[in-house]
Amino acid sequence: MDVRRTGMTTKSDYNLAMKVVGAVISEWDPYSLLASGCPKDEFGSEIASVVAQVPRIKSVQDATLVLSRVFSSAFDRQRFTPEKCAAVGATLFAALESNGLVG
Repeated sequence: MDVRRTGMTTKSDYNLAMKVVGAVISEWDPYSLLASGCPKDEFGSEIASVVAQVPRIKSVQDATLVLSRVFSSAFDRQRFTPEKCAAVGATLFAALESNGLVG
């Protein structure tokens, strides 16, 4: 994992971001895949894609747009519009902010 690629300043920042983003996405659980017994790493590539964008997140709107882009690209564009990702975008931004990863 190339820490420089994500823009994180340390490997522990990257690891913390992976943990925070992973927790938010697992809680969100689009399509209820985790709740239905899919592997815990089901959204691993999407989590990594969001983490790569963390240095660019400066607001709730930024977090929402990142989630919308990542999940629209991986799954269904209609299901992951910015409007439909707004609540989880706010949750993500708050979690990143409370962990000192944005702000």
